[in-house]
Amino acid sequence: MRKKRAVEGQAIEPPALSKNMQTGEVASLSDHGGYSQLIAANAECTGQVADDVLFEQVHLKASRLNETQLTTSQWLDVRLESCDVAGAVWEKAYLRRVEWLGCRLVGTQLIEADMADVLFDHCNGEFAHFAEATFRAARFDHCSLREASFEGANAAGVVFHDCDLSKADFRGAKLTGADFRGSILSGMQVGYQELQGAIIDPSQALHVAQLLGITVKPADI
Repeated sequence: MRKKRAVEGQAIEPPALSKNMQTGEVASLSDHGGYSQLIAANAECTGQVADDVLFEQVHLKASRLNETQLTTSQWLDVRLESCDVAGAVWEKAYLRRVEWLGCRLVGTQLIEADMADVLFDHCNGEFAHFAEATFRAARFDHCSLREASFEGANAAGVVFHDCDLSKADFRGAKLTGADFRGSILSGMQVGYQELQGAIIDPSQALHVAQLLGITVKPADI
């Protein structure tokens, strides 16, 4: 049985990658096409447009998916390692058991994405858009998410561990049980209602108070 990654309050299930996966190429993305049980390196798909693409049990290494435009793509048991997905627009993507390892996600748009058992590890997601996305069992680990948007997203229970969330937008997001401990929250756009039930560490408490417009002063002596 595959071991799940331990996360406080939940567990993230890793991709189920078969030992029988073949080494091959990913050269083009076509409507209703897809790839399965494949290990591919240095794929070049920059700027391609497709609808209903399926990736199942696929390990992509150092591949370029930047500026791709994918609608209702499906990613099942996938590992993306050192891939460039900057500027991609993936509307209503469906992700299950997906690992993003050291990927470039600058300006990437995963709008209305449905994600479960998803790990983002050491990724650059500055200016990324996760608007209206739904996360279940998800973790961002050592990621730069400066000015990223989670507006209207359901990020309940998501772990943001040692991330830079400076000026990130969480307006209208659901954050019950979301764990921000150890992350930079400077300038984060969020309100009291969104933060109810979120988890922070003591060192962040003063900064969160300032985000909410609360003035903290020492007692007069």
